[in-house]
Amino acid sequence: MPQMEIVTVMILFVISVVAIVLVIGLFFMKDRSESNYNQMMIEQQIKVEKELKERIDEADQMLKELNQFSSYIQSELEKKHKELLFLYQLVEEKEKKLAVFKGEENYAPSNNTKEKKEKLEVHRVLNNKYYNSVIDLYKSGKDTSSIAKELNIGKGEVELILGLSRTR
Repeated sequence: MPQMEIVTVMILFVISVVAIVLVIGLFFMKDRSESNYNQMMIEQQIKVEKELKERIDEADQMLKELNQFSSYIQSELEKKHKELLFLYQLVEEKEKKLAVFKGEENYAPSNNTKEKKEKLEVHRVLNNKYYNSVIDLYKSGKDTSSIAKELNIGKGEVELILGLSRTR
């Protein structure tokens, strides 16, 4: 029986060695799979960082182009503003000449453009073809909405005509 014991011990020894080799092999395989996973994550992170850098570069380029465009628009607006000021001066000179021609020696141009706009609006409304119709319909007892519908004009225009007729 001593041979049997030796064989049993040998079998146990072989089984132990195989088990140890398997454990060590599994440990290395685990390390290798973790290493592959880490490498994959690093590559993906590098890829994302590269894509973000490209997007940031694109955004910077777009901002530069927008700044150039806004500078161009600003310069064009300044040119147009200067042209308008020049034309306004020409109009004032023509008004002075016209006033002198008409005999208004003490003509002084009005600096209040809002006042000029209001005068032009009053003049436009008073010369409006609906002026008398609006006043007549209002005097007959109709409200502004029905007058606007009947004459096919805006309610605001009717109110403006009525307001100006009251101030006269």
